Amino acid sequence: MPTATVHIAEVGGFAGRARCFSVSPAYQGHDYVTVWVQDGYGQVTMPEVVAVPATETGAAAELSLMRRPGSYVIHGPCQSDEEFDGYCWLALQMLGQPGYILAEA
Repeated sequence: MPTATVHIAEVGGFAGRARCFSVSPAYQGHDYVTVWVQDGYGQVTMPEVVAVPATETGAAAELSLMRRPGSYVIHGPCQSDEEFDGYCWLALQMLGQPGYILAEA
C-alpha cells in the first residue's frame, strides 16, 4: 500500500497552512507532496485544499501550482488542527490509485 509520512509539519510560502509529506512510491516522479489549506476570498473563490508534487524543502517541484487529483473545495475555513489533519489525510487518499495512507515517521 502506498504510504505518506510527515516530512515537514509546517511549510511556509503557500496561500495557507501547509504540510510536506514524503511519499512511497513516488508521486509523478517526486518523492514529496505538499498539501495546503487556503481560505476563500469573499464571493470569488471557496476555501480549498491543494496538493502538489514537492521538493525536499516542501517547495512546489514544478513551475505551476496546478491542482492535482488530491485537491478539493471545502465548505468553510479550516478552524482546528484536527480539521487540518483530516483535510491532509483526505487529499493523500485521493492523490493516487490507490491513495496514500499515513504512516508513522
